[in-house]
Amino acid sequence: MAHYPELAGRVALITGAAQGIGAETARLFAAQSTSVAVVDIDKTGAGAVVAEIIKTKGKAAAIAADITDADAVARAVAETVRQFGGLDIIINCAGGYGRLATIEDMPIDEWDRTVALNLRGAFLLCKTAIPHLKKSKAGRIINVASISGRTVHAASSPAYGAAKAGVIQLTRFLAYQLGPDNITANSIAPITTLTPRVAALRTEADIERIAQQVPLRRLAVPEDHAQAMLFLASDAAAYISGVVLDINGGRIMM
Repeated sequence: MAHYPELAGRVALITGAAQGIGAETARLFAAQSTSVAVVDIDKTGAGAVVAEIIKTKGKAAAIAADITDADAVARAVAETVRQFGGLDIIINCAGGYGRLATIEDMPIDEWDRTVALNLRGAFLLCKTAIPHLKKSKAGRIINVASISGRTVHAASSPAYGAAKAGVIQLTRFLAYQLGPDNITANSIAPITTLTPRVAALRTEADIERIAQQVPLRRLAVPEDHAQAMLFLASDAAAYISGVVLDINGGRIMM
């Protein structure tokens, strides 16, 4: 793992951090001596990740929050600042969708829930955290989009893809508007990644088929994305803002 000494002592808030990419990102940031707020609607899962981090002498706190609820997001940010004394990095990792679908067979309430989880939640955390990031010497916003927000393929959710495309454009606005405050905003666009959620949604045949479409001939693992986010949060990426980092093994080249 790359080492970024400057991340020691900084404070990161990571949503969707009870499992998958978010959990691995929390572990890797904690390994850099970053204080980590592990935010998730799943309080038990968040607590388990925090217990792992503390066992390895890291600093972390579990905070339960529904990121689609403005008041809950405000409480999560306030609690992070209370416990760690500030906020330098936010990572919007919470997201997902319930099933593969077409526009025609998608109920309106399913569309609304998916867009709220993937786009509204990112907006709420960014809006709430900005005053604190402005006080940081190295404010960083990292939004997790998706390959589904970059291109269209059959095996996805239209609501999810549309929301993730929205996350990318939101990130560009953040980069443009917050640059004068020395805050960078970037997004990553992961390919299908071997997380428990993906394993539950896809068959083994699906996973093998997707892997064969990737030039590297494997699916991503959570660490692939967590390592990229470490870099984007580091001083090495201080002049990178408004980009989409496609982490897909060469599956989509843009």
